[in-house]
Amino acid sequence: MTHSRERSGTPEAVIPDDAIIGSPSDSEVVFIGPPGVGKTTAVTTLSSAAPVTTEVLMVDGAAAFAGTSKQTTTVGIDYGIWERGDGTLVGLFGTAGQDRFSHSRAPLHNPDAGVVVWLFGDRGDLDDDLEHWIAAAGGPTVAERMMVALNFTVPGALERARASLAGLGYGSMPVVEADPRNPEDMARLVTAAIRLTEER
Repeated sequence: MTHSRERSGTPEAVIPDDAIIGSPSDSEVVFIGPPGVGKTTAVTTLSSAAPVTTEVLMVDGAAAFAGTSKQTTTVGIDYGIWERGDGTLVGLFGTAGQDRFSHSRAPLHNPDAGVVVWLFGDRGDLDDDLEHWIAAAGGPTVAERMMVALNFTVPGALERARASLAGLGYGSMPVVEADPRNPEDMARLVTAAIRLTEER
């Protein structure tokens, strides 16, 4: 039987005693990157339970402005939880790609969270994207627990990204190709991100 307690003076009239506030996870991984790159899809693909998403329809013309063909955009935090084979739980956080929703990037402030920068591997401005999104994720202060995942890759994208990272002073930062729709890709990616936090 679920018990509850009265909370007078708040919008919530009753809060169950077994309500979970925050992430009940053993570790956390945060996805950051431009709109449409696959952050919400990554959370949805790997989550062991139905994720919480903040996708809303874009107004006419907004998709082109944001540089994506998607008809929806994330305006807050997407959240899922992945139960690994050993029973440990990983909190998955997808953040908004548009800078006007940068408040959704609060999970980056967790000093123990792994960070995955998702980028388009087929864009000509990959070098600029790397510089921008690594800085947006915290730059040198979080570099040791950060990695890059390329979606929509083309031949040479990995080599180009590695060269660009070296030029930015992040030559040891891991960069991989990954498909956010593929559960095996996502499991490998998130496991690698967690390993970065454990090896510090």
